[in-house]
Amino acid sequence: MRRTTITLLTLLALASITVVVVWAANAHYKNGPTVVDNGLTATATGTIAGLGNGNVLATLSFPNATGTTTCTNPGGTQAPGQNPAVPAPVTGTKSIGNPKNGTLSFTVTTDPPDDPTPQAAGCPNNKWSAEFNNITFGCGTLTIQQNQGSGYVTVLTTQVCL
Repeated sequence: MRRTTITLLTLLALASITVVVVWAANAHYKNGPTVVDNGLTATATGTIAGLGNGNVLATLSFPNATGTTTCTNPGGTQAPGQNPAVPAPVTGTKSIGNPKNGTLSFTVTTDPPDDPTPQAAGCPNNKWSAEFNNITFGCGTLTIQQNQGSGYVTVLTTQVCL
């Protein structure tokens, strides 16, 4: 009987410690997030506190971004594109590593978009080439995920606008 009581009390103590650890994971921004427009990419920075242990992924996404274009003829002469609102969705993800004492600073930058087709950019014909010269990002999402042993779980999602 005594052995059963000690075993039950030990299990109860371990369960209460586990519950406290789960409650302690209350991720929040200590600084930021701050997002800047780099022309063809966007960069988000900040510091998060209240994280548990485990690697962190930061994803910055602007699914409705658009871009202005420049068309270049086969002779190398450039002309502004005829369609200034070419879709240019951009996303960037960065693995940040383990938090130190539950706190982690991050920087994540979107990848530049693939250049549009000459037709999408409004160039005179397909012999011309097209490239983005600026991206208008609008509003997007910054998502912070943390590996909690069984996979990544979203701990913060923030709307960001430029």
